[in-house]
Amino acid sequence: MRNRTIAALTTITLVAAACSSDADSGADDTSGTTAADSAPTVTQAATTQPATTQPATTQPATDTTTAAPTTESPTTTSDTGALPATPVVAELADAYDFQGGTPDPALLPAQPGEVEAHWYRAGNVLAVVYVGLDATVDACPGNSAMLPTGFDFVSNAELPDAACPDFPTRIENSASQGVQVCDGQVAYLTLIPTDTSGQLFSSVERPVPDVNGVGLTGAVVLADPSVLPEIDPADLAC
Repeated sequence: MRNRTIAALTTITLVAAACSSDADSGADDTSGTTAADSAPTVTQAATTQPATTQPATTQPATDTTTAAPTTESPTTTSDTGALPATPVVAELADAYDFQGGTPDPALLPAQPGEVEAHWYRAGNVLAVVYVGLDATVDACPGNSAMLPTGFDFVSNAELPDAACPDFPTRIENSASQGVQVCDGQVAYLTLIPTDTSGQLFSSVERPVPDVNGVGLTGAVVLADPSVLPEIDPADLAC
């Protein structure tokens, strides 16, 4: 998710390569926002057709790639307060540093698997609720969309106690974009339009001097944006 996170977007680029390869055979990262030694777990979002398992995709981590299995998106979600359940959920299970290495777990904003990204439509953009993320950590959530043309709508924004001034994809928080916090729940109004279909990436990153930064990422395939519940953007902030 960051152009800035060389490893993050590097990792994600290989995901694009793998997806493109699958498309040629008959199937045709906001900071926003991100890569690791292993590829992010990619889940298949529910559509109006029966869910099917997607082929494994990969994200580049430096010059090596490993395939992560694709699994069906859950039809129920973790607690998001008063918000409706969404079938489009990604577990942030893949850790990385911005140089393509394996980060010290103590430096991460959360441990792999502790945070889930729950996707919604909110006004004219897609929104993410980061279930399980501590709103007080020094970190900058981010997100992006992998489209046939490559990564787009990449952004990151700062949590209330965070500072990521060197992230080139950093945006300012406002009522219409970036981080929204209410009663400890962290949400994000992305730059991704609501009619976007593709592979959605979500991440939580923080700057670390020796390696520029570390983070967690996860991805989910969204074939049909209409399956996403619609919510009022104002409900994400107190």
